[in-house]
Amino acid sequence: MKLEVARPLGLSIILVAAFLIVVPFINVLPTVIPIRLGSRDWRFGTWGFYLTALTMPTLGCGLLALGGVLRRSRPVLRVVFLVASIMALLAVLGLAGFLIDGAALRGANPDPGAKRLFNQGIGRTLVMAGLAIPALVAIAYASIKGAAGLEQETLAGKDSKIFVGGTF
Repeated sequence: MKLEVARPLGLSIILVAAFLIVVPFINVLPTVIPIRLGSRDWRFGTWGFYLTALTMPTLGCGLLALGGVLRRSRPVLRVVFLVASIMALLAVLGLAGFLIDGAALRGANPDPGAKRLFNQGIGRTLVMAGLAIPALVAIAYASIKGAAGLEQETLAGKDSKIFVGGTF
């Protein structure tokens, strides 16, 4: 199948991707409001929510990149680079804050059952972050390289809409 056949699907993929990126954060937002930066519990919980909510936005970034490639859109690929880079940077910073606040909170409760649940929650969050961060970095890298490749194609004239001797 030629890329031109799949090109109309690019717009619908971009819309689905935007949905997958935005909705998980909207779902988490009521949980972290009101903002209490001075509270260790709030910071720990907020970073934990963010890190565990990254699965769908990461998938959304990948789909957004696919939509950008199908539409042959450098601006979409640049947006993917920006969004994936910001999400990855926030995830790295959030992971550091999550671990620092988590270490301090772990010793606060002497109940062994609560510590076990706390450790399971931390482990699950670490796995989610450990999967999402490299994926976001890979998506950001691929999208910026794809945008540069599309720019080189355009400069070389390969993106021309005129096909000599061919059919549309």
